[in-house]
Amino acid sequence: MTRHSYPARGSSLLEVLVTIVIMTIGLLGLAKLQVSNLHNNQSTLHRAEATFLANDILDSMRVLNNINHDQSAAYVVAPGGSSAAAGPSGVAIEDVSAWKDRIAQALPDGDGHVEFDADSRTASIWIEWNDRRSGAPDCQEGCSCTETRPACFKTEGGV
Repeated sequence: MTRHSYPARGSSLLEVLVTIVIMTIGLLGLAKLQVSNLHNNQSTLHRAEATFLANDILDSMRVLNNINHDQSAAYVVAPGGSSAAAGPSGVAIEDVSAWKDRIAQALPDGDGHVEFDADSRTASIWIEWNDRRSGAPDCQEGCSCTETRPACFKTEGGV
């Protein structure tokens, strides 16, 4: 009986299946990484918009205060309010109304409110929005952090 020795050619079916499983796990991990990256980029964009909008109203308060002293209190607006409380400055009322409109346009379900401490001459500004893809609330102290608006940004500044 003669023995023929044939050299092994190619890979066995088992090796191919193991390779496919390993590649599939790697590609699924890469897809999850991409989705997570997109979520984080969107959250970062919302936070950057909130920062810009908070600084915008703070700058408006400073400008009006430099022109006509003690007008910063006219910028106070309650959460959910559509405009500033009627006060001595029509400019402040228009600024707050336009600011609230910009928040609503820039952030999903966005809202903001302003408080002013006359003793320390500082303004506290809160901006809340709905970060739909967020798993856990990203909320700071003083924010309402409801189901519809789990994300919040707060800043303070001197006027």
